[in-house]
Amino acid sequence: MKKISVAFLLFIVFGCVKIGGLKPSEENIEITYDRAMVFYTEQEYKKAGDLFLYIVNNTEKGDFKAKSLFYLGEIYKSLEKFGASLKAYAMANYYGIDCSENIKETAPNADVESLEKSVYYAPTEIKPYLLYIAARKYLTYGKGKESSALFSRIIGEYPNTIYARKAKYMEEAKGKIKVGVLLPLSGPYSEIGESVKRGIEIGSKDKFLPIYSDTKGSPLLSYKETREFIKREKVSGIIGPVLSLNSFAVACLSDYLRIPQVSPTATPEVIDSVGDMTYIINRSLSMQARAMADYAIRKLGLNSFSILYPAVEYGEALQKYFEKDVERLGGTIITSVAYREGDPDFKDELRLLKEGAPEALYIPALTSDITLLAPQLKYFKIKAQILGADGWKSEELFQQTDASYLNGVVLTGHPYNPTEDLRERFYFVYQGKPDRYTCLGYDAANLMGCLLNNSKGDFLKSNITFTAGALEGEKSYSQVPFYIINNGEFKIIE
Repeated sequence: MKKISVAFLLFIVFGCVKIGGLKPSEENIEITYDRAMVFYTEQEYKKAGDLFLYIVNNTEKGDFKAKSLFYLGEIYKSLEKFGASLKAYAMANYYGIDCSENIKETAPNADVESLEKSVYYAPTEIKPYLLYIAARKYLTYGKGKESSALFSRIIGEYPNTIYARKAKYMEEAKGKIKVGVLLPLSGPYSEIGESVKRGIEIGSKDKFLPIYSDTKGSPLLSYKETREFIKREKVSGIIGPVLSLNSFAVACLSDYLRIPQVSPTATPEVIDSVGDMTYIINRSLSMQARAMADYAIRKLGLNSFSILYPAVEYGEALQKYFEKDVERLGGTIITSVAYREGDPDFKDELRLLKEGAPEALYIPALTSDITLLAPQLKYFKIKAQILGADGWKSEELFQQTDASYLNGVVLTGHPYNPTEDLRERFYFVYQGKPDRYTCLGYDAANLMGCLLNNSKGDFLKSNITFTAGALEGEKSYSQVPFYIINNGEFKIIE
């Protein structure tokens, strides 16, 4: 950012400050700060930034210096100058404002020079995180010497941190086949992205070197980064993105270039049709629906069913797979009725369903709809056994609905069953338990490893152990958990 003119500063502080050699008084610094905040509030960021920068350079008073640095960080971030923003946040933290979350949010988008400079000012617990990101960026740019130096520094200065363990792993992984990984590491889907990333980090060991890119949940950015991965990094495969729409855009490109793509979380309804180089493993909906059909007919002895489902991708997928497998197993679908998401009135649908007198009613509803639907099931005296999907497994139901309305509902949960090896390795690195998204990332990495070792795609599917995912046609019913609602609790059905 350009330096402001002396005349402008003198005007701001009413001619009381002589810049050339004289340190401004505390009173004039306060006036300047107040004026800067007016500009900031009015979103005149250039003027505000100039004044905040003037304060930083002309006072040692901690509070004004720290606050000015913080707002400089905010201004730079709004201008997408992430390196400058990171340095400003780190210095604000050094002078007394807790900017830990701001630093962590900004760091992935900052340049390596800014990352390394910010380490000095950042909180101790964040220093290895900044060094690790810088090392990974050097690695992405092909600067192995620089990345090794930072990995060694992390291991030497912060030996008991997760980043030291990651650094050791990255040093061991050098020279391996590279795979581009597209994940939303910032934005509304960042928590999912981070969970998937952890699974990939573990699953890729001894198989390939993952090179990450933050898609921010954008289809266009996902497509552009895929091209860059292939052109710049010469990757041998692509893992990701997370969202179905993003994955479709990438699938078209990877199939055209004959590079394998594994999407850990996208749903298969559209993407499966792209080509034979794209692999979708998130079969949660199909697995739940098929497992429920199998359980209802073989275990519960039910034969006739009706379906009430929301007219959205989630409900339509569950309805389709459930209906298909009920008929395959010899059961009967009497009626299948869709409703609009968020519609509070189900009287027409429930009257129609009741007329068919099914033994069971499969309702793969969204959690927000169930709170409206459950009382109406009781009001219309629906006697059929209620079957549901993972939308029913939410503690919110018991907070917003009389628990007696929910008693006896049998439902499926998200299928995932981490192996003991995955549990141990995850705990060693992250000191916790893997969630379903971690398992999907782990499965995606394992599948990619098999694909890379079998260039003709003739790998044996039976040799892949999935912890949450599945390939098309695989009956992984054992991974799908069943629950029954009883007095405000979800009780597992063994």
